[in-house]
Amino acid sequence: MKGIALLIVLLCASSTLCLAQTSSLTKDVTSSKRPVFFCYWGTWSHYRSGAGKFSVGEIDPSLCTHLVYAFAKLENGVIAAFDAYLDLKDNYGLGMYEKVNKLKVAHPHLKTLLAIGGWNEGSVKYSQMASTPEGRQRFAQSVLSFLDKYGFDGLDLDWEYPAARGGVPQDKQNFVLLIQELRRVLGPGRLLTAAVSAGESTVDGAYDVPAITRYLDYISVMAYDFFGAWNSYTGHCSPLGVRENASEEEKKLNVETAIKMWLSKGADPNKLLLGMPLYGRTFTLANPSNNGFLAPTVGPGQAGPVTGESGYLGYNEICDQLKASKDWKITRDPKVVAPVAVKGNLWIGYDDAQSLTAKVLFARSHGLAGAMVWSIETDDFSGTCGGTKNPLLRAIKDALQSNTTILPPTTVTSFPSTTPAKSTPAETVSTTGTNLQSTTPPPSKPGSSTGVSVVTTSVPTSTTATPELKCPADGFYPYPNDPHRFYRCVSRADGTYAIYVFECPEGTVFNPSVSVCTF
Repeated sequence: MKGIALLIVLLCASSTLCLAQTSSLTKDVTSSKRPVFFCYWGTWSHYRSGAGKFSVGEIDPSLCTHLVYAFAKLENGVIAAFDAYLDLKDNYGLGMYEKVNKLKVAHPHLKTLLAIGGWNEGSVKYSQMASTPEGRQRFAQSVLSFLDKYGFDGLDLDWEYPAARGGVPQDKQNFVLLIQELRRVLGPGRLLTAAVSAGESTVDGAYDVPAITRYLDYISVMAYDFFGAWNSYTGHCSPLGVRENASEEEKKLNVETAIKMWLSKGADPNKLLLGMPLYGRTFTLANPSNNGFLAPTVGPGQAGPVTGESGYLGYNEICDQLKASKDWKITRDPKVVAPVAVKGNLWIGYDDAQSLTAKVLFARSHGLAGAMVWSIETDDFSGTCGGTKNPLLRAIKDALQSNTTILPPTTVTSFPSTTPAKSTPAETVSTTGTNLQSTTPPPSKPGSSTGVSVVTTSVPTSTTATPELKCPADGFYPYPNDPHRFYRCVSRADGTYAIYVFECPEGTVFNPSVSVCTF
């Protein structure tokens, strides 16, 4: 075995994921299958001004396996361009359909899908179209012609949702019949996918899970928007797990519960994608001093300069705000995993590279096909905030593609807590400085297993000096004066870095030229 590189990297993003109690995370998730990464583009971002403008030229086709163009619409029972000027070349249009599909010339791995529907399209007209054999057949034939004409590789159904929002109970079965007809007409050579709800009450009314799983190529579970300004209290948009002292609502509305629910209802994990947000949901607190989870609110947070929607900020907007002020208090509950930022009466729950990496590892540990994001135009696509373009997409791609064996750690740092309160997140992160110090003692049995130490900004309690760990950029680096250890830097939205310290397997040393442990 000498000379064979061992890549045994533990990409833990929280103490929750590192603890042995999460037994599913001890699986070897190395797979010969290429992971799938669906990236939605909200094409209206082309019309934004200034630094928020996002068009085809801003897309990095190397980061995703599937690019999903959002959206087409349903008009008179058939598929149609949502914005003819933007989408088509006719009448001096911008021709975005053609420009997107030309990306495949230089990037032949890329598949393109056209999404139809979305929240603003509603449910009623889809319910009506799917209610008769003639309506389903007419729609399916229009899709086939549309995909062929404009060069898309498949259709993504985003009907939100069957049997809801003005739909009828029969939608559940009619959705299956619609998918069957689309599969028959499109044949095996074109992709047929769907974006679906993560809420069990909606799922039970909308989807015959085993049936739709049979006919769809991939199913994207939209595991976000669990909480938002429609609530009268704070809650994270996309919590990974269930925090301590959680409400009954919080126990139901989280990523882990949603994915396990879909699997329990008969979804094939090889077709399931974990949907993740590249944005945050914001609240205006009723009392700035009461700023934990479930704290009373008086409405949404103020709209951002790019997205322009109250209660919603893209990661690019969040990153800019965190960078512009040192007054933010950023906390990270070890089970929610994703961060919360508070300043004054503004409360933001969002995802960053650290939490998205954790979610990907969760998905892989459950055998899912891959991940999906909404949506690429709200990443830091220009790199103006963190210095690296598309840091969130890159973190997800790295986590999907790493030949990772997930093992329990030998030691895990306890996260420092904020002012004790049932609704207060558990990890406090400093908003200053990029050179962090390890607070974790060495493993009790060096080399006995692969371990990780979570590095925080706290001052070490040990009198033994610890080396300064510097982060010039995201990546893996050799641990100073110890060839058997290495560390990984993961950038945060506030400009600091989370640092993870790893132990090489016994008998190996870290090789910085290939970023793996070798004999």
